Amino acid sequence: MRLLVVEDQKDLCDIIVRKLKSEGYGVDACNSGEDAEDYINGTEYDAVLLDIMLPGKTGIGLLKDMRARGNLTPVILL
Repeated sequence: MRLLVVEDQKDLCDIIVRKLKSEGYGVDACNSGEDAEDYINGTEYDAVLLDIMLPGKTGIGLLKDMRARGNLTPVILL
């Protein structure tokens, strides 16, 4: 299972990624909505863990854009 973690607080992001990887998940991580958009457009994910309050493009804005483009990847909002 391939996951994308989008969290702007580096320490929290590192903890989440480390735990998910220890459970056997394939994980990519980034720290902004703009970077997340690039990851999502370039890779197919089984789920996205998405922080709501991100610098630049917010998590809600990113989710709206994903859905507008027909991307139905499950998203868990943090």
